[in-house]
Amino acid sequence: MKAAQFEHHEPTTVDEAVSLMGSLDEPTVLAGGQSLIPMMRFRLARPETVIDLNRITDLDFLKEEDGYLRLGALCRHVDVEESDLVAEKYGSFADAAPLVADPQIRNRGTVVGSVAQSDPKGDWGTVLLAHDGEVVAAGPDGERVIPSEEFFLLPYDNMLDENELITELRVPVPSEHEGSSYHKLKRKVGDYAMVGVAARVVLEEGVISDAGIALTAVDITNVSVPDAEELLDGETPSAELFKRAGEAAAETANPESDEHGSADYKENMTRVLTQRALADAVERAR
Repeated sequence: MKAAQFEHHEPTTVDEAVSLMGSLDEPTVLAGGQSLIPMMRFRLARPETVIDLNRITDLDFLKEEDGYLRLGALCRHVDVEESDLVAEKYGSFADAAPLVADPQIRNRGTVVGSVAQSDPKGDWGTVLLAHDGEVVAAGPDGERVIPSEEFFLLPYDNMLDENELITELRVPVPSEHEGSSYHKLKRKVGDYAMVGVAARVVLEEGVISDAGIALTAVDITNVSVPDAEELLDGETPSAELFKRAGEAAAETANPESDEHGSADYKENMTRVLTQRALADAVERAR
């Protein structure tokens, strides 16, 4: 099948895109389009108006600036995967990028688009939560910054207003003794996560002074695990400590049984992957 007829707009600035969103009736925003275009082809989605962001070159960036790693709305998964900066300093981002879908989707799909879609099985929301990241949105009232902890509301639903679009994601630049990782369980290449865990730790004189843990695909949204984070605070890293954190993460998880595995199995994998992610994060922090 082919997409139903629609009106196509190509703004060249963020201000122009925001203006279009306010003046058009229920527009749909396109960046990578790796979810939207297939749905349009099969007419599962029939938007009357599409606002294509790909000519807004100011949104195409991946850089450190003003104390943050900043990812613009047109930053592709492959840009993260191939970034030397990410490989050197942002372990969880480097781990997650090659695990997103398949090479064709990574070449075109965007990190911001994944977060905007707010699928609880998406990887980037979890990584963002573990890093205490922020979502930067532009709308008719200007720019606002939304903490990732407040952003995700329900499956495919978030804090964005109707006339807002995400311009960038950002996470704090890591300290000298900070490490992070992402572990994901999936059946085969291209699949969404059955379970995913992102972990971030900061070490001071061999003791954990700060930590972030978040989960993929085991609740109605990507979720952080504050109980496990608090358990790690002020402790010396050890296998026993990671085991306790894994137990706390499994208690937070609320997975559903499906054709890929039972809820009990997913809880157990949450426990296991949390331990592995923490061990990798600590090794990188050292």
